[in-house]
Amino acid sequence: MEKKELVLITGVGKETGIGFEVARQLGQKNYQIIISARKQETADQLAAKLQAENLDVTGIALDVTNEELVRQAAAQINEQYGKLDVLINNATLFPDQYHTVEVDLQDIRDVFETNLMGTWSMIKYFTPLLRKSGYARIVNVSSGSGSFAGEGFSLTNPWRGIVSAYSVSKAAQNALTLKAANDLKADGIMVNAATPGLTATSEVLAEHGGRPVGDGARSIVLAATLPKDGPTGQFFKDGQVVAW
Repeated sequence: MEKKELVLITGVGKETGIGFEVARQLGQKNYQIIISARKQETADQLAAKLQAENLDVTGIALDVTNEELVRQAAAQINEQYGKLDVLINNATLFPDQYHTVEVDLQDIRDVFETNLMGTWSMIKYFTPLLRKSGYARIVNVSSGSGSFAGEGFSLTNPWRGIVSAYSVSKAAQNALTLKAANDLKADGIMVNAATPGLTATSEVLAEHGGRPVGDGARSIVLAATLPKDGPTGQFFKDGQVVAW
């Protein structure tokens, strides 16, 4: 029997979120899925919902802002599975605004700890497992709001006229994507960013024209299932390269 490819998705904290739907769609494509949430109870409950759909999903507790917990999770998955094929860095701190001057800088640090440093930590500790894959992909779930010149909302055309700390952190995550793609190319690890677009993961986003979660998640799934000779160091939306 052919062994399933193993996927780890961070930040799967609610049933209406993008990470949960990505897990569902990849599970339907016969991937083996590990979803993570800050609390084991949450991860287990969400995994059980997907297991009820006959999908191969398990849950683990993981806080990407805690370096030691990330290291322990990597060791646990290495011991249990021996490798990782796809890492999807979905954990995100959102929403926020935060004026440049009238701001508590700790709020800014919190955003960057999750959206930038959490992604960096995951790449650092899980790359040894990805090297064992032979066909490894990293997908950083980004945002058009962190693009300088992308379609729709961007840093130069901000949503609701606000360049948020979230947007700045996603611009930094995009830069990390390019750096990691360059550094890990020799290992045969593809590293790309993908944006789900404005997605209705909450009532507020739905009211402002967010598209169905299934559509936003599909954008991530397409980046996670690129062919073995696929591109690296790119920014995708719905399978198409978009501007940084």
